[in-house]
Amino acid sequence: MTSMRGDIVNRVKRLPKPSLAAEALQPVFEAVSNSLHAVEDAFGDQFQEKGKITVTIAHPRSPDDIEITVDDNGVGLEPARFEAFCTTDTDYKISRGGKGVGRLLWLDAFDSVKVVSIYRDQGTLFRRSFTFRLEAQDQITDEQIEPVTGAASTGTAITFKRLRGTAYRSKFPSQTATIVKHFGSHFFADFIMGRSPAVIVDIDSNATMFPEEIQNLRVEDRGIAAVESQEFGTLSLASFVCDKAASANFDGLHQMHLVANGRTVTTRKIDGLIGIGRFGSDGTNVYHGCVTGDFLDERVNQERTQFNFDESIIEEIVRECSDHVRTNAIHEEITQFDNQRLGTMQEFMQEYPSFAFEEAQDLLAKTPKNAVKPEQFAQALIPIRIRRDKERNDTIQRIVSQLGGNDDVSENFAEAIRKAADEIRAEEQRQLTEYVLRRKTVLDVMEVLTRRIREREDGSQDFHLEETLHQFICPMRLRGDDPSKVERSDHDLWIIDERLTFTKYFASDVPFTQIVDSEASTKRPDLLIYDRLYGLGAEGEDPLKRVMLVEFKHPGRKDYDERYSPMSQISEYITKLQKGEILDFRGGRVRVADDCIFYCYVVADIVGKLEIHTNGWRTTSNGRGRIQELSGKFRGIIEIIEWADLLGDARLRNHAFVSAAGLRYDKHPN
Repeated sequence: MTSMRGDIVNRVKRLPKPSLAAEALQPVFEAVSNSLHAVEDAFGDQFQEKGKITVTIAHPRSPDDIEITVDDNGVGLEPARFEAFCTTDTDYKISRGGKGVGRLLWLDAFDSVKVVSIYRDQGTLFRRSFTFRLEAQDQITDEQIEPVTGAASTGTAITFKRLRGTAYRSKFPSQTATIVKHFGSHFFADFIMGRSPAVIVDIDSNATMFPEEIQNLRVEDRGIAAVESQEFGTLSLASFVCDKAASANFDGLHQMHLVANGRTVTTRKIDGLIGIGRFGSDGTNVYHGCVTGDFLDERVNQERTQFNFDESIIEEIVRECSDHVRTNAIHEEITQFDNQRLGTMQEFMQEYPSFAFEEAQDLLAKTPKNAVKPEQFAQALIPIRIRRDKERNDTIQRIVSQLGGNDDVSENFAEAIRKAADEIRAEEQRQLTEYVLRRKTVLDVMEVLTRRIREREDGSQDFHLEETLHQFICPMRLRGDDPSKVERSDHDLWIIDERLTFTKYFASDVPFTQIVDSEASTKRPDLLIYDRLYGLGAEGEDPLKRVMLVEFKHPGRKDYDERYSPMSQISEYITKLQKGEILDFRGGRVRVADDCIFYCYVVADIVGKLEIHTNGWRTTSNGRGRIQELSGKFRGIIEIIEWADLLGDARLRNHAFVSAAGLRYDKHPN
């Protein structure tokens, strides 16, 4: 019997134990790697055509019954190879990345390891067989060597049985698809680059053919490029365009495989580094790159499962190679993609001018390469805009301090002031443009909505249109779990009067039982959106010296109740305000001053009975609206504004700003 040299038991005991399925398969991968080398040595340049490796796995679901055979037609265990096999940490295959510990993983993972090999020695074929076991002595037993009579091919078959150890028994994958996936991932570089003989993985009589399984996913070979790095030396980058299915078992779309000694050690998704999504004429292509080099070969661990350097080094290698991919391997696709991003960025800047503090191309360079949506642009640019604003404000503060102090003023001080003033002016213009653009959009949308609602002649109601209009003008937010309850919100009541811009909504008169103390009335409007009185006041005033009351009537409405009067409804509400019977949304009473002035607006089309009710009122300057002064105990006015005049007047008030911003109102058919 023959003994291996060294303390094998302790050596195996110190080997890292698997924590992932891929790591639990590592002993099998090591056997396949040995077969790849043996096949290459047997056939030389023709190893891809003539070599064959078969991996047969039976009963993978049962750790006690599992049986795995790795069979190849390589050179076999010649005397020199067998001598290396019997030496731990041998350097026999160091030039190929062999660490001399692969077979120790067999002992760590399996209870039974048997080897049968046919090899040629001085022109004669021999058959060598033995059992490989984990013992302090005599690890190789039952060894037999005998000449082979008759025709036979060289090669080696290794049979593993029964998983040992808690880690291997719990982590070894039992699903066929999982095992096949990890085979494809581990030898991806060899398979995709066509550096592999036929490898058949047969699991319970279900066979998968490699490298065809991987190469069938290859759409185009984009060649091999040298990536020169000051820190990492020369790296070789092989680039492939693949079908999207090639990434099905990876995280993300595009992958960079770091390869050491012919094995894929780790794979990183590079979606964020190259930016583009799936590409190609049908949008189904992805990128896969394989990186090799001395830097990687010299720094991989003995199991070839990890590199002996920090994650930051991996990230930097992947980043440098990804930059090369963008400018070379998929340059045309990236150029088209970036042009589309640039167009989206320009549209984003037009819609949100406050972000247009640099040229579109420069802003695009400040966003992640995979940012394609306005929300993604904003997320990346907001911190930059904040820093710019802070730097500008700090500069202005220094200028003010210098002017106010006794320090000498430098010759270029005037230039600094001019530059700061120009930056402020440009920022004001951007913010004004964005502010005006929003107002313009509100007016354009409201014009279309009111026209659509008014033109319905069959009495039907498109509630989604009503609700959309309501969202533009209503200064409240209804709670979905209780429509009777509301919360304060921003509003667009500047459409009625610019004085309403900076007011805050404090209460509504619907439903009365929610906001009027001890009120027994259960009156509700016919429509939730209209016939509701909104109360607003200047924030910070207590008691309120000015109150704005706004009521909206359905566009085109004619059928008012005979007893309806804008004056009576508003008077009732003002009385309750003065008596302290109106509660705000926080539950506190709204307090108004004794000399409070009430500005009351009713937005309605003055037709039908409303026209009859208000014929005695004073008309507005255009002859269409109505005005009535409050009298008696009340101070203020009531103004009825037609929907068309509401929008027309708002457009006129904002016309100068719209023109200054280089915008114009949309024209809609009458």
